Amino acid sequence: RSSRGSTMCKPTYITHIVQQVNKVTERCGAIFLYGENIDCGSRIGGLARGLTVNPAGRIRNVGNCELTHLGVGLGMLLDGGQAALFGKQLDFLLLGLEQACDTFNFIRAYRPRNTWGSFTIFVIVCDQGYQGPQSSLNGAGDFASLINIPVYCLNGADDAAAVVDRHFASPGFRIICLSQRQFGAPALQVPAEWHAEDDSLFRYRSGDDATIVSLNFALRDSLDMNDTLVGAGVHSDVFHMNFVPGADLTAVLQSCRRTGKLVLLDDSKTVTKFGDILIAELSQSGADVEVLSFCRRGCRNEDYGANEDRFMPDHARALAFIRRA
Repeated sequence: RSSRGSTMCKPTYITHIVQQVNKVTERCGAIFLYGENIDCGSRIGGLARGLTVNPAGRIRNVGNCELTHLGVGLGMLLDGGQAALFGKQLDFLLLGLEQACDTFNFIRAYRPRNTWGSFTIFVIVCDQGYQGPQSSLNGAGDFASLINIPVYCLNGADDAAAVVDRHFASPGFRIICLSQRQFGAPALQVPAEWHAEDDSLFRYRSGDDATIVSLNFALRDSLDMNDTLVGAGVHSDVFHMNFVPGADLTAVLQSCRRTGKLVLLDDSKTVTKFGDILIAELSQSGADVEVLSFCRRGCRNEDYGANEDRFMPDHARALAFIRRA
Protein backbone atom coordinates (compact mmCIF):
# COMPACT_ATOMS: atom_id res chain seq x y z
CA ARG A 1 0.00 0.00 0.00
CA SER A 2 2.83 2.45 0.79
CA SER A 3 4.43 1.71 -2.58
CA ARG A 4 1.17 2.42 -4.41
CA GLY A 5 0.70 5.60 -2.42
CA SER A 6 4.12 6.91 -3.33
CA THR A 7 3.42 6.23 -6.99
CA MET A 8 0.08 8.00 -6.83
CA CYS A 9 1.72 11.09 -5.30
CA LYS A 10 3.85 11.62 -8.39
CA PRO A 11 2.08 14.07 -10.73
CA THR A 12 1.54 13.21 -14.35
CA TYR A 13 2.82 15.46 -17.11
CA ILE A 14 -0.55 17.25 -17.48
CA THR A 15 -1.38 17.55 -13.78
CA HIS A 16 2.05 19.05 -13.12
CA ILE A 17 1.48 21.67 -15.84
CA VAL A 18 -1.98 22.55 -14.51
CA GLN A 19 -0.45 22.94 -11.04
CA GLN A 20 2.09 25.41 -12.44
CA VAL A 21 -0.65 27.36 -14.23
CA ASN A 22 -2.68 27.56 -11.01
CA LYS A 23 0.32 28.96 -9.12
CA VAL A 24 0.31 31.90 -11.54
CA THR A 25 -3.46 32.43 -11.64
CA GLU A 26 -3.52 32.43 -7.83
CA ARG A 27 -1.46 35.62 -7.69
CA CYS A 28 -1.77 37.44 -11.04
CA GLY A 29 -4.94 39.42 -10.39
CA ALA A 30 -7.69 39.83 -12.97
CA ILE A 31 -7.23 37.25 -15.73
CA PHE A 32 -9.62 35.68 -18.24
CA LEU A 33 -9.20 31.96 -19.02
CA TYR A 34 -11.36 30.68 -21.87
CA GLY A 35 -11.76 27.83 -24.33
CA GLU A 36 -14.19 25.30 -25.78
CA ASN A 37 -15.36 23.00 -22.94
CA ILE A 38 -12.88 24.60 -20.54
CA ASP A 39 -15.30 24.25 -17.62
CA CYS A 40 -17.46 21.31 -18.69
CA GLY A 41 -17.37 17.92 -20.42
CA SER A 42 -13.84 16.72 -21.13
CA ARG A 43 -12.23 19.96 -19.91
CA ILE A 44 -10.48 20.19 -23.28
CA GLY A 45 -9.33 16.59 -23.23
CA GLY A 46 -7.98 17.02 -19.70
CA LEU A 47 -5.93 20.14 -20.46
CA ALA A 48 -8.18 22.34 -18.30
CA ARG A 49 -9.08 19.82 -15.59
CA GLY A 50 -8.37 21.37 -12.19
CA LEU A 51 -7.81 24.95 -13.41
CA THR A 52 -8.47 27.63 -10.79
CA VAL A 53 -8.26 31.42 -10.67
CA ASN A 54 -8.08 34.05 -7.94
CA PRO A 55 -11.30 35.95 -7.02
CA ALA A 56 -10.60 38.63 -9.64
CA GLY A 57 -10.22 36.06 -12.44
CA ARG A 58 -12.78 34.29 -14.60
CA ILE A 59 -12.99 30.94 -16.41
CA ARG A 60 -15.48 30.85 -19.26
CA ASN A 61 -16.60 28.32 -21.84
CA VAL A 62 -16.79 29.76 -25.39
CA GLY A 63 -18.22 28.56 -28.68
CA ASN A 64 -16.53 27.08 -31.71
CA CYS A 65 -14.94 30.10 -33.45
CA GLU A 66 -11.15 30.21 -33.33
CA LEU A 67 -10.86 33.46 -35.30
CA THR A 68 -12.93 35.18 -32.60
CA HIS A 69 -10.95 33.43 -29.84
CA LEU A 70 -7.71 34.96 -31.13
CA GLY A 71 -9.37 38.34 -31.58
CA VAL A 72 -10.61 38.36 -27.98
CA GLY A 73 -7.16 37.55 -26.60
CA LEU A 74 -5.36 40.13 -28.72
CA GLY A 75 -8.04 42.69 -27.92
CA MET A 76 -7.43 42.17 -24.22
CA LEU A 77 -3.68 42.45 -24.76
CA LEU A 78 -4.28 45.70 -26.67
CA ASP A 79 -6.38 47.00 -23.78
CA GLY A 80 -3.77 46.07 -21.16
CA GLY A 81 -5.65 43.03 -19.83
CA GLN A 82 -4.63 39.42 -19.24
CA ALA A 83 -6.07 36.53 -21.22
CA ALA A 84 -5.28 32.85 -21.77
CA LEU A 85 -6.88 30.68 -24.44
CA PHE A 86 -6.85 26.91 -23.93
CA GLY A 87 -7.11 24.95 -27.19
CA LYS A 88 -7.77 21.29 -27.85
CA GLN A 89 -5.31 20.94 -30.71
CA LEU A 90 -2.76 22.92 -32.67
CA ASP A 91 -4.68 22.17 -35.89
CA PHE A 92 -7.49 24.53 -34.81
CA LEU A 93 -5.15 27.50 -34.46
CA LEU A 94 -4.90 27.56 -38.25
CA LEU A 95 -8.42 29.04 -38.19
CA GLY A 96 -7.13 32.02 -36.20
CA LEU A 97 -3.88 32.73 -38.05
CA GLU A 98 -5.17 35.91 -39.69
CA GLN A 99 -5.71 37.44 -36.26
CA ALA A 100 -2.48 36.02 -34.87
CA CYS A 101 -0.39 37.43 -37.69
CA ASP A 102 -2.10 40.58 -38.99
CA THR A 103 -3.79 41.88 -35.84
CA PHE A 104 -0.69 41.32 -33.75
CA ASN A 105 1.46 42.95 -36.46
CA PHE A 106 -0.78 46.03 -36.17
CA ILE A 107 -0.31 46.07 -32.40
CA ARG A 108 3.45 45.76 -32.75
CA ALA A 109 3.60 48.52 -35.34
CA TYR A 110 1.42 51.11 -33.61
CA ARG A 111 1.24 50.42 -29.87
CA PRO A 112 4.24 50.81 -27.52
CA ARG A 113 5.21 47.53 -25.87
CA ASN A 114 4.96 49.06 -22.39
CA THR A 115 1.19 49.45 -22.92
CA TRP A 116 0.58 45.79 -23.81
CA GLY A 117 -1.27 43.36 -21.63
CA SER A 118 -0.76 39.59 -21.80
CA PHE A 119 -2.11 36.90 -24.14
CA THR A 120 -1.03 33.27 -23.83
CA ILE A 121 -2.31 30.29 -25.81
CA PHE A 122 -2.02 26.86 -24.20
CA VAL A 123 -2.62 24.25 -26.89
CA ILE A 124 -2.35 20.48 -27.27
CA VAL A 125 -0.25 18.96 -30.04
CA CYS A 126 -1.91 15.68 -31.07
CA ASP A 127 1.23 13.56 -31.36
CA GLN A 128 -0.10 10.31 -29.85
CA GLY A 129 -0.80 8.65 -33.20
CA TYR A 130 -3.88 7.19 -34.88
CA GLN A 131 -5.63 10.57 -34.96
CA GLY A 132 -6.11 11.20 -38.67
CA PRO A 133 -5.50 14.24 -40.91
CA GLN A 134 -7.43 16.85 -38.88
CA SER A 135 -5.86 16.00 -35.52
CA SER A 136 -2.16 15.55 -36.15
CA LEU A 137 -0.59 18.92 -36.97
CA ASN A 138 2.82 18.81 -35.33
CA GLY A 139 4.49 22.02 -36.40
CA ALA A 140 4.88 24.40 -33.48
CA GLY A 141 8.02 25.88 -35.03
CA ASP A 142 6.08 27.06 -38.07
CA PHE A 143 3.78 29.11 -35.83
CA ALA A 144 6.81 30.77 -34.26
CA SER A 145 8.08 31.62 -37.74
CA LEU A 146 4.76 32.84 -39.16
CA ILE A 147 3.76 35.02 -36.20
CA ASN A 148 7.33 35.81 -35.03
CA ILE A 149 6.55 35.06 -31.38
CA PRO A 150 8.01 32.63 -28.83
CA VAL A 151 6.54 29.14 -28.95
CA TYR A 152 7.46 26.89 -26.03
CA CYS A 153 7.05 23.09 -26.02
CA LEU A 154 6.81 21.77 -22.46
CA ASN A 155 8.79 18.56 -21.95
CA GLY A 156 9.78 18.11 -18.32
CA ALA A 157 8.90 19.31 -14.84
CA ASP A 158 11.69 21.90 -14.72
CA ASP A 159 11.07 23.57 -18.06
CA ALA A 160 7.29 23.53 -17.52
CA ALA A 161 7.66 25.27 -14.16
CA ALA A 162 10.11 27.84 -15.55
CA VAL A 163 8.21 28.69 -18.73
CA VAL A 164 4.79 28.93 -17.08
CA ASP A 165 6.09 30.98 -14.14
CA ARG A 166 8.11 33.46 -16.20
CA HIS A 167 6.02 33.82 -19.35
CA PHE A 168 2.36 33.00 -18.72
CA ALA A 169 0.55 36.23 -17.71
CA SER A 170 3.63 38.29 -18.60
CA PRO A 171 3.26 41.19 -21.07
CA GLY A 172 3.24 40.04 -24.69
CA PHE A 173 1.95 37.19 -26.83
CA ARG A 174 3.21 33.61 -26.85
CA ILE A 175 2.08 30.02 -27.46
CA ILE A 176 2.78 27.19 -25.00
CA CYS A 177 2.39 23.71 -26.50
CA LEU A 178 1.72 20.44 -24.70
CA SER A 179 2.30 16.88 -25.93
CA GLN A 180 -0.84 14.74 -25.99
CA ARG A 181 1.34 11.62 -26.04
CA GLN A 182 2.76 12.48 -22.62
CA PHE A 183 -0.47 13.47 -20.85
CA GLY A 184 -0.74 10.36 -18.68
CA ALA A 185 2.99 9.79 -18.25
CA PRO A 186 4.76 10.77 -15.01
CA ALA A 187 6.16 14.28 -15.21
CA LEU A 188 9.79 14.08 -16.36
CA GLN A 189 11.74 14.85 -13.20
CA VAL A 190 15.16 15.76 -14.61
CA PRO A 191 16.58 19.00 -13.17
CA ALA A 192 17.98 21.51 -15.64
CA GLU A 193 21.63 22.39 -15.00
CA TRP A 194 21.26 25.77 -16.75
CA HIS A 195 18.74 27.74 -18.76
CA ALA A 196 18.79 30.88 -20.88
CA GLU A 197 17.14 33.99 -19.46
CA ASP A 198 14.38 33.82 -22.09
CA ASP A 199 14.03 30.02 -21.66
CA SER A 200 14.93 29.44 -25.29
CA LEU A 201 17.55 26.92 -24.13
CA PHE A 202 17.81 24.44 -21.26
CA ARG A 203 20.86 22.27 -20.56
CA TYR A 204 20.21 18.97 -18.77
CA ARG A 205 23.53 17.09 -19.05
CA SER A 206 27.19 18.03 -19.53
CA GLY A 207 29.99 16.28 -21.39
CA ASP A 208 32.78 16.82 -23.89
CA ASP A 209 32.16 14.09 -26.47
CA ALA A 210 29.12 15.49 -28.29
CA THR A 211 26.33 18.08 -28.21
CA ILE A 212 22.80 16.68 -28.27
CA VAL A 213 20.01 19.17 -29.00
CA SER A 214 16.32 18.32 -28.80
CA LEU A 215 13.45 20.37 -30.19
CA ASN A 216 9.67 20.15 -30.00
CA PHE A 217 8.85 17.17 -27.70
CA ALA A 218 12.05 15.16 -28.20
CA LEU A 219 13.65 15.76 -24.78
CA ARG A 220 12.71 12.32 -23.42
CA ASP A 221 14.17 10.74 -26.56
CA SER A 222 17.35 12.81 -26.17
CA LEU A 223 17.79 11.81 -22.54
CA ASP A 224 17.13 8.15 -23.39
CA MET A 225 19.76 8.37 -26.12
CA ASN A 226 22.19 10.02 -23.71
CA ASP A 227 21.66 7.19 -21.19
CA THR A 228 22.61 4.69 -23.90
CA LEU A 229 25.69 6.73 -24.82
CA VAL A 230 26.80 7.09 -21.19
CA GLY A 231 26.58 3.31 -20.88
CA ALA A 232 29.07 3.15 -23.73
CA GLY A 233 31.40 5.70 -22.10
CA VAL A 234 30.25 8.72 -24.13
CA HIS A 235 29.33 11.91 -22.27
CA SER A 236 27.49 14.78 -23.95
CA ASP A 237 26.01 18.19 -23.41
CA VAL A 238 22.23 17.73 -23.70
CA PHE A 239 20.19 20.82 -24.56
CA HIS A 240 16.53 21.44 -25.25
CA MET A 241 15.80 24.32 -27.64
CA ASN A 242 12.46 26.14 -27.76
CA PHE A 243 11.11 27.95 -30.81
CA VAL A 244 12.10 31.49 -29.83
CA PRO A 245 12.89 33.79 -32.78
CA GLY A 246 16.09 35.76 -32.31
CA ALA A 247 17.25 33.72 -29.31
CA ASP A 248 20.85 33.97 -28.14
CA LEU A 249 22.31 30.55 -29.04
CA THR A 250 25.84 31.27 -27.80
CA ALA A 251 25.82 28.50 -25.17
CA VAL A 252 24.90 25.72 -27.56
CA LEU A 253 27.13 27.03 -30.35
CA GLN A 254 30.11 27.10 -27.97
CA SER A 255 29.29 23.54 -26.93
CA CYS A 256 29.24 22.40 -30.57
CA ARG A 257 32.60 24.00 -31.26
CA ARG A 258 34.07 22.34 -28.17
CA THR A 259 32.73 18.83 -28.87
CA GLY A 260 32.91 18.90 -32.68
CA LYS A 261 29.78 16.69 -32.91
CA LEU A 262 26.17 17.88 -33.07
CA VAL A 263 23.24 15.44 -32.83
CA LEU A 264 19.82 17.01 -33.52
CA LEU A 265 16.52 15.40 -32.49
CA ASP A 266 13.28 17.03 -33.65
CA ASP A 267 10.02 15.05 -33.64
CA SER A 268 7.96 17.77 -35.32
CA LYS A 269 6.81 17.28 -38.91
CA THR A 270 7.81 20.65 -40.32
CA VAL A 271 9.89 20.93 -43.49
CA THR A 272 11.81 23.92 -42.15
CA LYS A 273 13.59 23.32 -38.84
CA PHE A 274 14.78 25.69 -36.11
CA GLY A 275 17.74 23.36 -35.65
CA ASP A 276 18.94 24.44 -39.10
CA ILE A 277 19.75 27.82 -37.52
CA LEU A 278 22.48 26.09 -35.50
CA ILE A 279 23.88 24.42 -38.61
CA ALA A 280 23.89 27.71 -40.55
CA GLU A 281 25.57 29.61 -37.71
CA LEU A 282 28.27 26.96 -37.36
CA SER A 283 28.86 26.84 -41.11
CA GLN A 284 29.09 30.61 -41.47
CA SER A 285 31.59 30.82 -38.62
CA GLY A 286 33.76 28.13 -40.22
CA ALA A 287 33.43 25.83 -37.20
CA ASP A 288 34.66 22.28 -37.69
CA VAL A 289 31.52 20.48 -36.47
CA GLU A 290 29.96 17.30 -37.85
CA VAL A 291 26.17 17.00 -37.75
CA LEU A 292 23.83 14.02 -37.39
CA SER A 293 20.16 14.90 -37.71
CA PHE A 294 17.23 12.78 -36.52
CA CYS A 295 14.47 15.00 -37.89
CA ARG A 296 11.20 14.38 -39.73
CA ARG A 297 10.84 16.76 -42.67
CA GLY A 298 7.27 16.71 -43.83
CA CYS A 299 5.28 13.53 -44.42
CA ARG A 300 4.53 11.00 -47.10
CA ASN A 301 0.92 11.05 -48.30
CA GLU A 302 0.04 7.95 -46.29
CA ASP A 303 1.44 9.56 -43.12
CA TYR A 304 -1.43 12.04 -43.10
CA GLY A 305 -3.87 9.26 -42.29
CA ALA A 306 -4.22 7.41 -38.99
CA ASN A 307 -0.86 5.80 -38.14
CA GLU A 308 1.44 5.07 -35.20
CA ASP A 309 3.25 8.39 -35.63
CA ARG A 310 6.27 7.32 -33.56
CA PHE A 311 9.59 9.15 -33.56
CA MET A 312 12.41 6.64 -33.03
CA PRO A 313 15.98 7.98 -33.28
CA ASP A 314 18.70 5.36 -33.79
CA HIS A 315 20.95 5.14 -30.71
CA ALA A 316 23.45 2.83 -32.38
CA ARG A 317 23.85 5.22 -35.30
CA ALA A 318 24.41 8.12 -32.91
CA LEU A 319 27.09 6.18 -31.00
CA ALA A 320 28.90 5.23 -34.21
CA PHE A 321 28.75 8.87 -35.40
CA ILE A 322 30.22 10.25 -32.16
CA ARG A 323 32.97 7.65 -32.00
CA ARG A 324 33.96 8.18 -35.63
CA ALA A 325 37.29 9.99 -35.88
